[in-house]
Amino acid sequence: MNDPSIRGITELVELRGATFFGRSPDTGGPSLWKSNGTAKGTVLVKQFPAVAGASIGELTVAGGRLFFVADDGEHGAEPWISDGTSQGTRMLADLTPGPGSSSLQELVAVRNTLFFLRTYPGTPIHEELWKSDGSATGTVRVKDLGTVASGGIAIGLTASGDTLFFSGLDPEHGREPWKSDGTEAGTTLIKDINPGPANSFPNFPVSIAEGVNYFAATDPVYGRELWRSDSTESGTVLVEDIAPGPDSSRPRPFSVFKGQLYFTSSESPDGALRLRKIQPGQAHSEHITDIPNPFGPGAPAPQEPLVTNAAEADGQLFMTVYFPGLTSPTPRDAQLWCTNGTSRGTRLLHKPLFISDRYRPPNLIPMGDRVLFTGSSPEAGDEPWVTDGTVRGTRVLQDLLPGSNSSAPLVLTRSAGEVFFVAQGADRGEQLWKLPRHKHHQARRGTR
Repeated sequence: MNDPSIRGITELVELRGATFFGRSPDTGGPSLWKSNGTAKGTVLVKQFPAVAGASIGELTVAGGRLFFVADDGEHGAEPWISDGTSQGTRMLADLTPGPGSSSLQELVAVRNTLFFLRTYPGTPIHEELWKSDGSATGTVRVKDLGTVASGGIAIGLTASGDTLFFSGLDPEHGREPWKSDGTEAGTTLIKDINPGPANSFPNFPVSIAEGVNYFAATDPVYGRELWRSDSTESGTVLVEDIAPGPDSSRPRPFSVFKGQLYFTSSESPDGALRLRKIQPGQAHSEHITDIPNPFGPGAPAPQEPLVTNAAEADGQLFMTVYFPGLTSPTPRDAQLWCTNGTSRGTRLLHKPLFISDRYRPPNLIPMGDRVLFTGSSPEAGDEPWVTDGTVRGTRVLQDLLPGSNSSAPLVLTRSAGEVFFVAQGADRGEQLWKLPRHKHHQARRGTR
């Protein structure tokens, strides 16, 4: 799995009915491609020169245009934009004039506007929030967020209606929930949940209604519990103190299903992951069931199990449950579960999902009444799987590399009603595959 010829198409995104992706080969420069799902229709959009360490990254669609970060060999790594044509693919702005690169992260679309972070490397780290409307003059700094000794100032940029929500850090208030409307004055702290320079560490935001987020946060009275915010100070409140007093339930919101927020908590004494749901406006959540922790009680916080992905299909919520490794990004286990919102209707469908040391949290892609995912078995290795929500109906879709060899499907993405993914061929090189709509019994190679 560590074969150097595996180059990593790290992102697949849809724009105007086509699937776009970047490639970073071992020799030659990186390039931007698009595909209509056929070998003939998989074409080069823009070739970039070979520059040490250069890649195509941060592919993000906003306002009907594709934004990404690339290095043309003259201006360093800078923001680019594409309308899907070679002629319409251009550098958006040379934020760091000359050959120097701009360090850009966390590109996110809020309606038709792109937001991103710009970091100035060094000690201390200097960080700014920027936005773009797709024009050079409309690519502007929103706010200078200041400096920090290490790490980041803004984390977890998330679109919530017309508002950008994020976890922000400043010396006076510590790490707390922030928001931005795209103006300097409108980029502000929402509420100092843990008063003074102490941190509340707001994390895992999930929007359940227009501009309303649920997230985990810590304060000295209630510990780490579930909060909600409508982006106003008075509307940012504790939802429920699941573990009473300063003890923490350590909730992790992950999805909205049938109008309710689904989240997990980790207060069980036996180390189980508790699956919960709550109706917006209610003060108490419902404990659905426990997902057992095969590694026993007392796991330290960084090793707590968590739900990494979720998808809805045919009245069921499918979830990938991740049991982190102790010293490695490769998990000790990754499992597929589903629920209809009841204890009896919650079941383990398959494990493990992925055994490669190139592990990434598996995507779950709904297609009609089924869900596609990457699964693993001793007989077939890591291959594309499909499930209808039953153990009997959870199976290998197609063994692309026959036998125990793994095609290791990655970055499953729905585009133009079909599913595209990247898999490894017999020569250990990458291949782009697609699954035509409504055809769950076969996969077809598009290009390599």
